[in-house]
Amino acid sequence: MVSQIPESSERRSQRRSGDLRRILFVDDDDLILRSIARVLKQHALESGWELSFVTDGDEALKLLAQAPFDVVLVDAQMPRMSGATLLARVQELYPNTVRIVLSGHSDAAVLRPALRYAHQVMQKPCDAHVLRNTLDSACGVRAIFSRPELRPLVSGASELPFLPRTYVELGAARSMPGASARAIADIIERDVVLSARVLELCASGAYRLPRPVSSIAGAVAFLGVELIKALVLAVEVSQMFPVGRGVADFSLEALQKRGFAGGQLAKRILGYEPNSDSVLQAGLLQDIGQLVLASRAPQRFAIALQSSASGKLPLYQAELGLLGVTHAEIGASLLGLWGLPEKLVQTVAHHVQPNPAARSFDAAAALYVANLLIENPDLPAQDSVPARAVALDLHYLRSLGVAQHLEDWRRFARELTGDRAPARAARP
Repeated sequence: MVSQIPESSERRSQRRSGDLRRILFVDDDDLILRSIARVLKQHALESGWELSFVTDGDEALKLLAQAPFDVVLVDAQMPRMSGATLLARVQELYPNTVRIVLSGHSDAAVLRPALRYAHQVMQKPCDAHVLRNTLDSACGVRAIFSRPELRPLVSGASELPFLPRTYVELGAARSMPGASARAIADIIERDVVLSARVLELCASGAYRLPRPVSSIAGAVAFLGVELIKALVLAVEVSQMFPVGRGVADFSLEALQKRGFAGGQLAKRILGYEPNSDSVLQAGLLQDIGQLVLASRAPQRFAIALQSSASGKLPLYQAELGLLGVTHAEIGASLLGLWGLPEKLVQTVAHHVQPNPAARSFDAAAALYVANLLIENPDLPAQDSVPARAVALDLHYLRSLGVAQHLEDWRRFARELTGDRAPARAARP
């Protein structure tokens, strides 16, 4: 079976202008494809999507050979050609296509063969709202990665980075009924290097555990599954983008400690706001873009670090001048590609500077404040911050109605750091 949603005159215009996004669904269950087509029809027309549906991997490859697709969603288990086999072919032939694996199985062993080729994983049946948001994000990320200043840094020669495997398996295990800390620990412990790094970080004192832990299960019990997942993802990204000795004054351990400290302070600043726990995850992941820059552009990133340190210049401004992109943009793009929650992606995207579109004091705003106060609890606050200066934007805080809390936040920062800044890491 090969089918498409009929093309409107508006979509024909978008096709001519190059704005049309092509999305391919591959599933041997025709009823599932018909259901997806029905729930996406109106949104596809409004969003400029061309949707194609096939029930066989060979038919999918024929369509792909005719014209490129931006996003491909593939069922993990199909009778003639498995999802893993098809995704491997798509990765080989069309490496810049966003690949999403669909799975109706909670058994990680069933899903595992396809994980090494996927950017995201979605469970079947999936909520229509979740599906629309996932495809919106995937199409947006696909456009972002076409930017000439970003693509060579993140994609290397051609391939969009795939979702780290252990992180995916943790997500699949988390969705199983009655998933235990032991089951989560078993997945992490299969990777000896990863396990050792997680335990090393837990033992560093940065995470303020109530007592020393000697096992992954103990770390899961104290930190919780979601925070452990974020920590695992941060470690796996550091393995994907190894940093050599060519970047002076750059410390991976200091970066991770500072990120967690910033997340802790941001959580305290937010207080009992809904989802304030997620800001800890954002703190751990906020600077993964720095790992990419230190790995892929070490000389230019080293100059940016030096310019920031010597000229009291915000690092993101130095990055923009030298690379045309910031570590916040890179990190958010990766997290978006991998299908992490949109709120977390936006928090990472805006953690280095005020978001002019913000209408409330949210996690991104709290992390922006926390990162600066962790470095210096007495950092000046100014109504107008000059372009090459490091200061809190007082006008921004007033516009969100929170400036009156600034002295309390300074006190929280002093308590958290013991009046000492954490081990040196790159300034936001």
